[in-house]
Amino acid sequence: MSPADPNHRNLRDVLSSLKRGLIDAREARSAVASDDSVLEKLHTGAPVEAGLLAKLLGLESDQQDDAELRRHIDLECEFLEGVPFQPGERIGGRYEVLQILRGGFGLVYLCRGLNLEQYRRGDALAALKSPLPHHLVDHELCAQFVSEAVNSVALSSHPNLVLAYGVEMHNRIPFLVMEHIAGGRTLAQEIVEGRTDWRTTIRHGLGIARGLAHAAKEAQMVHGDLKPANVLITREGTAKVSDFGLSLTGGDSDPEGLIAGTDGFMAPEMLARRSGRSTAADVYAFGVTLLCSVIGGHPDVPDLSIFCDVSRMPGPLAEILRQCLSTNPASRPSGFPEIVGRLEKLFPLLLAAEPADEASPDAPLRADAMVNAAQTWLNLDQVRKAQAEAKKALSLDAKNWKAHQILGCIQLEQRDFEAAFRSFSEAGKLSPDEVGPAANLAQATMNLGRREEASTWADHAIRLARHRHRMAELDGMSMLIIELFPPTQACSVIDAILADQPGAAITWNNRAVLMRRMKRPGEALESAERAISLNAAYAKAWVNRANAQVELHRFAEAEVSASQALDLDLCLPGAYCAKATALAQMDRLSEARAVIRSGLSLLPHDPLLARAAQMFDV
Repeated sequence: MSPADPNHRNLRDVLSSLKRGLIDAREARSAVASDDSVLEKLHTGAPVEAGLLAKLLGLESDQQDDAELRRHIDLECEFLEGVPFQPGERIGGRYEVLQILRGGFGLVYLCRGLNLEQYRRGDALAALKSPLPHHLVDHELCAQFVSEAVNSVALSSHPNLVLAYGVEMHNRIPFLVMEHIAGGRTLAQEIVEGRTDWRTTIRHGLGIARGLAHAAKEAQMVHGDLKPANVLITREGTAKVSDFGLSLTGGDSDPEGLIAGTDGFMAPEMLARRSGRSTAADVYAFGVTLLCSVIGGHPDVPDLSIFCDVSRMPGPLAEILRQCLSTNPASRPSGFPEIVGRLEKLFPLLLAAEPADEASPDAPLRADAMVNAAQTWLNLDQVRKAQAEAKKALSLDAKNWKAHQILGCIQLEQRDFEAAFRSFSEAGKLSPDEVGPAANLAQATMNLGRREEASTWADHAIRLARHRHRMAELDGMSMLIIELFPPTQACSVIDAILADQPGAAITWNNRAVLMRRMKRPGEALESAERAISLNAAYAKAWVNRANAQVELHRFAEAEVSASQALDLDLCLPGAYCAKATALAQMDRLSEARAVIRSGLSLLPHDPLLARAAQMFDV
């Protein structure tokens, strides 16, 4: 079919819209099956010329026929339909998924919060960003995601930055919880649809500069990947900078020779490897971004400054952009505070108006914000920072039960079980109907060796969860339930948790342990595989899969599962034992002994490996 055919252009835009997250898989399949243009469903204003969304992505769709486009649409839909959480499902029992969007380096779930009072005082919508499923097994890509999370939560609320509330862990997957920008569109979309000119560029440019000036002042932060796709424009026209995945904070410097950023927006000195990420490089990218906004696209020429002339924009704006785009970093503006001052002066001169003071995001109360920060730092294994934030929260509000609870969790991590017990007790007194304090008191008393008291607290937590229809909140204590209660009773509670939260990977994994103890290896294998389907990087689930396969005499598969566990985490004694057992059962005893020796070299005092060494005569 000819690329000029309207239906071909429609397919092209379906694929583009799907990749940009403008529609979900269900809407894409519906659009492909119907004769209506997807653009009519996407835009309520002036119609957009077919093909522009594809152009935005740089898709070579003009060279693709209908069959190829449909194949790409099907593949994209299959990917989105296979992600861990689907619309209507819940993440951690706290968020109901409304829509799934796919970015270049992560999934974004648009969610309705079921208990978001610590995040927002307005509506209950939030955006949860997590690594792509196949990135979870890549340590470098996971580290980049964590870097973005750390950098994002380091910044306080500002009108021109997408507000990050905190980092939560669900199914051992990190989720960056961010404000939802209702009706938000990227600056890239605005540019390619012809919605920008030099006037909107001044307004948006001031917002971008203000946001980056705030980031520089508060955290000495450089963005590292500024471009139109990383700027969101709200319904009200406010520009908000997002995606701090390549940013640096606190005066950090790049490893020698590192090139990071997006082609076409990187400063010349970065391309020549004379410099890494820096304020000067951000200023250059800012200049490119604003130039694209003025002229309606990226001019693919070596010297961008030739486009900064009075035929395209007023002279004062052209002068600012020329300086930003200088090939000499020393000739650029010194930083974003200087740019803010210069752009503010253009408002009365060119727009006959004063710069507007834009509304701040709907941020939580200060003590609650510190609790969120404490939870974030604890999730990111930065215990000292977590403790400092928890203590600040309590100094502001001594009756904030969540502050006492997070302090108790920090003390558990520090193995100060008596202090943790006191903190959880205080949280329970302040909020006796909440499940969390009771569940945590069960864990603290178990760690103190007070098993009977732990059983009492666990039973109380279960009764609270049943009464409040919040069994999903027991996901984190599912192993403790298995340890404390008889198998049949524990199985009943575990199944109730999973009925309330089918995506609870931790509970599925622990159910695998319980099924093995109950001599039901087939169900153990199913449970472990369900946990892996929710998080392919869940190393302990791979160990449980291997153990179940050993019990089912599927030794070759067990060896593969145990090897996968060790690829994810070399410090899992159970993985070494499972692999050695599988190898021994396949008459490869020398290899089995080598596996145990390898484990002992890393974990010389581990009792499980010591017993295995005796069994295998190592």
